Amino acid sequence: MTNQTQNRFHWSPKIIFTIAFFGFLFGLYFIFNRKPAATPGLMSVSKISREKEDLVGKFVTIRSKHIEKLGSTSFAVKKRRFFIQSQPVVIINASGKIFELPNNKDTEVQVTGTVRKLDIPKLEKEFSLRLQDKVYEDYKNETAIVAQHIALAPEVDDIAANPSKYYDRRLALTGEIENIKNPKMFTLDEDNLLGEEDLLVLNPTPAMAVNNGQTVAVTGVVRPFRMTEFERDYKLTWDAGLKKEMELKYKEKPVLIADTVYPSRISTLD
Repeated sequence: MTNQTQNRFHWSPKIIFTIAFFGFLFGLYFIFNRKPAATPGLMSVSKISREKEDLVGKFVTIRSKHIEKLGSTSFAVKKRRFFIQSQPVVIINASGKIFELPNNKDTEVQVTGTVRKLDIPKLEKEFSLRLQDKVYEDYKNETAIVAQHIALAPEVDDIAANPSKYYDRRLALTGEIENIKNPKMFTLDEDNLLGEEDLLVLNPTPAMAVNNGQTVAVTGVVRPFRMTEFERDYKLTWDAGLKKEMELKYKEKPVLIADTVYPSRISTLD
């Protein structure tokens, strides 16, 4: 190879520095501008209202903080953008459990149920409900979700940061299953961020098999980890080694005692 060719491909310190500098800038841009992974089935309130004919009968899960109380068993999800009110979606609580909206308006509520047309007589008959017709006069022909599950939906790291705020409250969380200890116990990871602590889930009566990496919705009550209470209340049959391991790692830390675990169908109304 001639000296001329060698000089043509000579990598000077200036060129190397320039390439490295722009690579660094690109890395910063990627870190600060990357979007979170899209959630399967992501849906807005406008889409639900706009495509209600196609969605009627579909089983969905939504989350929103823009919820107002209508009647004793119903709510309306409303979202205002740039002073324009979007079409509301009415939530009918058919879970059989009383639900009160959170005092903190920044806490989301998770609703899982079936999309229906707001036909009060038909819904009353089909779901054995007693609804006040006058409450829904402004919502005739709107979209409704008949909820089988409704619960507060804080972030997993919010629970870890302030567990006493959520103790003995019914919650609904969504995340990826990790560290399956046995069919009744696993951890829930919300966003795979390094340094974030996963939430332990105890599922005393599992109705479905779960797999590592599976995204699920979990409803239940948060309690502090206390081995003697859990053995008494949930008839645990752990061996001595597992008891010692769990007490060392989770003693007095928050645990979600699940009553329902199901594949996530998270959508958003925001």
